Amino acid sequence: MALSVICAYFEGYINLYGLLSTGLYVALYHFVLHIKQTIIRAILSTVFIVSSLALALHWVPGFNNLPIAINEHITSDAIAFTLYANFDKAMAGLFLCAYFYSNIKPLKAESKKTTSLINPPILIIITTILAALTAALMLGLVSFNPKVPDFWLAFIAINLLFTCVAEEALFRGLLQTKLSQIITPTRLAIFAPVITAGIFALAHFAGHGKIIIN
Repeated sequence: MALSVICAYFEGYINLYGLLSTGLYVALYHFVLHIKQTIIRAILSTVFIVSSLALALHWVPGFNNLPIAINEHITSDAIAFTLYANFDKAMAGLFLCAYFYSNIKPLKAESKKTTSLINPPILIIITTILAALTAALMLGLVSFNPKVPDFWLAFIAINLLFTCVAEEALFRGLLQTKLSQIITPTRLAIFAPVITAGIFALAHFAGHGKIIIN
């Protein structure tokens, strides 16, 4: 992490404000993990999560993220596409994951029942992907037009390691977990992922109404 920050600074992707923000963010994470007083830790945890959100949304000054593709038209009928390697968002995702896993208690080994729980999540994932793709096709958001742009490798790496990590850590790791702890009745448990999905959709409001529905 330190090497990445140093390299980014000398390459001009982080300035002094970015260095200061990064230092404060790392210090905040350290205090959140090591403070024992419940009230102080709760306050610091809230500040840490809000700070992570601010970093992920590029609200913190001092970061000049590396442009990968600017207003690229991959096909003649495609909208302009812009892609950045966002250092601030990647950092937020990394520390959110570390924070989330630091609060997870180790699972106890259970009987054969655990093995039977593997299949339903896989079926849910496959069903969700198929439903999302079908909805996108029906809404006209995408069409079947296979292509391999020049920046395909960077696109995959950035989306998997930067975007998805930050968003999943925030929405699934923190928000949905907290909601699951609050919504204790089993019959109401479905509301935790539903509310999380709704907030996730609203967070992408700037995109398009159809994208929110999808």
